[in-house]
Amino acid sequence: MKYLLAVIFAALAAFAFEPYGIWLFAVIGMAGWFTLLTQNGLKNRIFISYIFGACLLLINQHWTGIYVGNIPWLILCFSQALIFIIPALFVQKNTKNTHLMFALSYVLTELLLRTVPFTGFGWTRLSFTQVESPLSIIYPIGGVALVAFFLALISSARSIKSFVIASLFLAICWFIPANVQTTAPISIALVQGGVVNLGLDFNSKPQEVFKRHLDQSILSIKPNEVDLVIWPENAVDVDVNTNPQVNDSIKKLSLMLNTPILVGGVTKSIKGPRNQAILYNSDKGQIYTKRYLTPFGEYLPLRSLAEKVSKYSNQITDFQAGEQNTIFNVNASRFNTLICYELINDVFVAEAKNDFLVIQTNNATFGDTNQLDQQLNIARVRALESARGIAYVSTTGTTSFISSQGEILSSLDKFKPATLKGKVYATEGLTFRQSFGHLVEPLAMIVLLVLVTIKVRRRSWSQY
Repeated sequence: MKYLLAVIFAALAAFAFEPYGIWLFAVIGMAGWFTLLTQNGLKNRIFISYIFGACLLLINQHWTGIYVGNIPWLILCFSQALIFIIPALFVQKNTKNTHLMFALSYVLTELLLRTVPFTGFGWTRLSFTQVESPLSIIYPIGGVALVAFFLALISSARSIKSFVIASLFLAICWFIPANVQTTAPISIALVQGGVVNLGLDFNSKPQEVFKRHLDQSILSIKPNEVDLVIWPENAVDVDVNTNPQVNDSIKKLSLMLNTPILVGGVTKSIKGPRNQAILYNSDKGQIYTKRYLTPFGEYLPLRSLAEKVSKYSNQITDFQAGEQNTIFNVNASRFNTLICYELINDVFVAEAKNDFLVIQTNNATFGDTNQLDQQLNIARVRALESARGIAYVSTTGTTSFISSQGEILSSLDKFKPATLKGKVYATEGLTFRQSFGHLVEPLAMIVLLVLVTIKVRRRSWSQY
């Protein structure tokens, strides 16, 4: 029964993620998980935690295997599920501060989810599910790591005292000054041009994706109408460096609109293809190369094994990662862009200290799955953490403007070619998350180590 309950609580927690977005289910799921841990010995706690993690991951990350087959998806989920065993090692029944140990160890769990295995895949972090909950006030203060701590702490609260302490902290958060202010807006057009086919062969017909975005821009944007035009990741489906006609077409469009155009495309290098964002301002200018690559999308972990068990694996080419951030300049505005999977890398949040943030993505590679809604939700989290407005543009959806408070201001329908026009307000200053958020995880580990040390010493003294 206890293992079945672990499955049920994990399934409930999975409904906290988009497209369902029932944030309270994250609390209920974690509360059930914690209760099971406090009622069992070490061996059962390990199995319970592994089952909870595996079920949560299998449900929420099912889309990762939609085109590369089930084996890579299963390998990813079952290997990551091992990380969920960590709280089982610290939570014990009838032990003082066990709820605090659970919260601290869960911070460690989410830290490892985003760093191992491979380059980490921190997609299924329950701390991403609290955009609409009272815990959202914590995002600009301590980021997802601090949200993870308080989510686990509240879920494991078994006394009025514990709940009151957590509630008091949330109340204090309302009075912490933001240290940021919004200034003049920039008008932007986001072009969602669509693709030929959903899936890994979205660009099966050369230049078709490019032509769709080019035609959509010409039809929907007038000269001098906006300050910046943005195309999504992979909108240019051929190498602009080796296709002069495509390169010239983008230049002419920029001149015709009298507007800079930020495009997403793949270019070739000696070491392999690069996923890039290129700014055209009458000519090709600043370039950003994606640094944090997508497992199963831009490189294939365990390639030799995957190619033996999945016929789709050889369709994935390993990309080359970039090495530095690029700050784009358009008129008086400064911004940086993240490309698709980079959105889940917490390290990049601190870099979002310019006027606003751009996110370019090609969701066509994951078809009509929950991935689209989940990624947009993570973008809302990043807006809250950085207090930056976000221009979020996708080939297939959901292209949106997101406010610095994490609200979706406007968006396009999925899979329908269209252009979304709006304004993004510039932000000055840094949030507490950007200045000090990197300290949350180390501090949590230190406190956890101290509590464990005290516990061990007490046991040693009790033997005398």
